[in-house]
Amino acid sequence: PALLKRIESNLFEANGRTVRITASIGVSSISETHHEPTQAIERAHRLAEQVSQAGGNALKVFNPLEELEQMANRGNIIAQIRHALETDAFRLEFQPIISLRGDSAEHYEVFLRLLNSQGEEIAPLEFQSAALESGLAMDVDRWLISRAVSLLSQQRSKGSDTRLLLSLSSASLLDPEIVKWISELLKESRLPGDALIFQFNDADANNYLKHAKVLAESLRSLHARISLNHFGGALNPYAVLKHLPVDYVKIDESFSRDLSDPAVVEQLKEMVATLHNQGKLTIVSNVDSAIMMPTLWQAGVNYIQGNYLQPPSESMNFNFSQE
Repeated sequence: PALLKRIESNLFEANGRTVRITASIGVSSISETHHEPTQAIERAHRLAEQVSQAGGNALKVFNPLEELEQMANRGNIIAQIRHALETDAFRLEFQPIISLRGDSAEHYEVFLRLLNSQGEEIAPLEFQSAALESGLAMDVDRWLISRAVSLLSQQRSKGSDTRLLLSLSSASLLDPEIVKWISELLKESRLPGDALIFQFNDADANNYLKHAKVLAESLRSLHARISLNHFGGALNPYAVLKHLPVDYVKIDESFSRDLSDPAVVEQLKEMVATLHNQGKLTIVSNVDSAIMMPTLWQAGVNYIQGNYLQPPSESMNFNFSQE
C-alpha cells in the first residue's frame, strides 16, 4: 500500500505534459510442496486485472477460499444472466448528460442492471465479466441495444430530440454481424442513426484496434456517433484517436477526481484543449458536487454527468430546459 501511494503521488513530465501513474498489483504465493509458478503468475495477473477494473491503484492477495467462493458465485451470475436474457429480466436506467455549451439535444447514458434472486443489484463489473467469460456478452449487448431503441422510439415520438449513449463490450467489437443487425433495427424502429451514440472502452479499443476501427467506421456510415470511455489511461492516450472516428471522448474520472489540486486542473485543461483541437467533444462524468462546476466550465468541457445533476433512473424525465 505504501508503494502504491508513493507511485500515485508522483507527477511526471512527458513531452511537456504532466503524467500521473497508478499501479494495480496482484500477489499469489508459490507453495514449497506444490510448485505451480505458472498458475501463481496467472492468478497474480488475474487479481491485478480485477483491481484495475475496479478503479486501479490497489493491491489484492490471492485467497484460495475466496477463489472457490468466487467460482460458485460466478456460476450463479451466469445462470442469472441466461435467465434474464430468456425472460427480459434486465433493467435499464438512464442518466442525463448535460451540455455546458448550449447543445439543445437531450442526451442520456443507458446503464444495464441485473438483480439477483433476492432482488439485490449485482455489481455491473461482476456480471459484465461473467458475461464475457461465458460467451454471453454479445447477447447482452444486443438485448441492451434492442430495448434501448424501443424505449427511445417511444420517447422521440413525443417530439423530443433525445439521443442515447450505449456501451458496447469487447465481444461486440469482434462481432462481424452487429452493424447489419443495428441497421435493420433502426429501419424497423424508424430511428435516425444519429439518435444513438455507441461507446467503446479505451482499453478495449486499444486491445482490438483493427476491429474497433472497422466497427466505428461502419457505425458512422449509419450516421451513428462514437464515444470513447475512460480516456487518458493509456501511455499514449491520443494514439487511438488517429485510427478511430471518435465524436465524443469521456475523460477518465482520475483527471477530475481532485479539482482542488492546481496540477490536476491544469492537466485537465490541457487534455480538453488538445481534444478540442482534434475536433472531439468532451464529457466529464462522476460530477458529484457543485464545487466542480466552475472549474469544468472554465476548462472548456462540453458535457457533464453525475449524481449531483441526477443519479441514473428508470425514466428519461430530466428537465434539460432548466439547465
